[in-house]
Amino acid sequence: MKNKLFCNRAAQPPATKLKHVQLLLLVLIGIVVAAPRAIAGDAPQWMHAVVNAPLPPHDEKTNAVLLYSEESVNVISADKIKTTVRRAYKILRPDGREYGIVFASFRSPGEKINNMHGWCIPAQGKDYEVKDKEAIEGALPKIEGSELISDVRVKFLRIPAADPGNIVGYEYEDEEQPLVLQDEWRFQRDIPVRESHYSLQLPSGWEYRASFLNYPEIKATQSGNNQWQWTATDMKAIRPEENMPPMQGLTGQMIVSFFPGGGAADKVFSNWHDMGTWYWNLESGRRDASADCCRHCAKLLHQRAELFRVE
Repeated sequence: MKNKLFCNRAAQPPATKLKHVQLLLLVLIGIVVAAPRAIAGDAPQWMHAVVNAPLPPHDEKTNAVLLYSEESVNVISADKIKTTVRRAYKILRPDGREYGIVFASFRSPGEKINNMHGWCIPAQGKDYEVKDKEAIEGALPKIEGSELISDVRVKFLRIPAADPGNIVGYEYEDEEQPLVLQDEWRFQRDIPVRESHYSLQLPSGWEYRASFLNYPEIKATQSGNNQWQWTATDMKAIRPEENMPPMQGLTGQMIVSFFPGGGAADKVFSNWHDMGTWYWNLESGRRDASADCCRHCAKLLHQRAELFRVE
């Protein structure tokens, strides 16, 4: 790639790598210390439906496969969108235990994660369940001082017994006040995906426009009044490599924009001109100096002039 902004920063100085590893270990230790109290409970039907499903094509180095993924987006208004997320993984190797830790990022204020639940269906024995009250919220991991420089936070939950041969899954609801009326569906990942679903519910009179990146267009099927669904199956993994471009620039994905009935809103754009207008209105006036600021600057300039005055 000619643009260095798209280069992977994997080749960092050892000290930086060590620092990131230490921060990640601190996060994981915190999760272990605050280990959830798993209870015996039946996993939901959508998880049990994939227990005996054939695995997507994979090799012996694959740590886990994504058996089922579902994102159900309900656009209630220009100021409120609710998304239900469901995922189920089968752990194949010890390094796949990382998929037993759920991370959901969100903006605060303006967005929240509700009803986070996790389950484990072991190869033998009863199901395990962890509930929303066991989840923990915190700042972004691996970024020192992120609580001071970013309004993005993370809610995470540890699912017990994420061991090879077991199936782990989770579900949560993302409720947000969107900055823009746009969403993305990433159906390809760094592990194989058996099936991935995306559904969209729009208010009456609204329309959508979908664009696909790094993958041929997937046709939508209309399943109700102003409701559509997309499905992708048997997706190959994109295995990480040293100095590769960012994963989000390689994976298959759909970008979908929502258009309110009766004309464009201030949170939607269909071309670069509309996006420029949106950004201009967003930051308009924020750089203007106040009257107090102007008086303060004038005073400082006067004092500096007095210091350098030649008698």
